[in-house]
Amino acid sequence: MSIPELKDAKNALEELSAQDEAREIARVREKSRIHFDSLMAEATAKGEAKGEAKGKAEGKAEGRAEGEAKGLNDKAKSVLKALLSAPETKSLPNARLAELTGLSVEVIAKVRAE
Repeated sequence: MSIPELKDAKNALEELSAQDEAREIARVREKSRIHFDSLMAEATAKGEAKGEAKGKAEGKAEGRAEGEAKGLNDKAKSVLKALLSAPETKSLPNARLAELTGLSVEVIAKVRAE
């Protein structure tokens, strides 16, 4: 060790390493870091699982609405169109028509737009 600064740093490190209290502090610090990393990984995994479940639920709801729209037969469409064109019912909101027909608001809106 020809560089005095490196020699001093090495000596200081050896002195700290020899002290029980300094070793204990380093051990606790490392244990805390590992515990923190573990908690963060667990929180991330929970968040991802929650987001995935929410996405699946939204996808299923969207799929049901699409399936309902595709499964709407010609007779049901013609009845709905008649309701939408009748002066007494054409001004009803989509939500009310959905209640009356049992169809979703999305299907009502789609047929109304046609």
